[in-house]
Amino acid sequence: MSQPYFDDIDVGDEIEGAWTAQRAQVLEYIALEPGGPADDTQGRFTDPVRAKKLGFERPIVPGALSMSVLTRLVTDWMGPAGNLESIDINFRRPVLQEDALRSLGLVIDTEPAEDGGRVRIDVYFENDRGERPLQGVAVVRLPARAGS
Repeated sequence: MSQPYFDDIDVGDEIEGAWTAQRAQVLEYIALEPGGPADDTQGRFTDPVRAKKLGFERPIVPGALSMSVLTRLVTDWMGPAGNLESIDINFRRPVLQEDALRSLGLVIDTEPAEDGGRVRIDVYFENDRGERPLQGVAVVRLPARAGS
């Protein structure tokens, strides 16, 4: 992806990606966490039967993994010269394993500065049921195009 410049960004611009929360990816992720799969004593991430007993249709995805995928939508978009100043995510409902998710961003505000400017972006996942399990706001600093 090419480097976006503040000069080229408009309120209403959209960012879009996709992610399917695969079981293998979840297992690999929790194996890296301190305590690994042993920390999933309730089975909400690893055991379909226990997840159902907890009220989930199927095992869920750890919140930190979901947040990192949504954050990557922004960091991939902002390019190497961009700077992620903040991201504030609200967890509204669990992401279920095997959910096909659209990751979306919408530029909601821009603030020019001498060397570029700040861009506020609404970010969220949308599943095939029309739910938004995660949503929030990212603030990115983008450079100005040379000579502008």
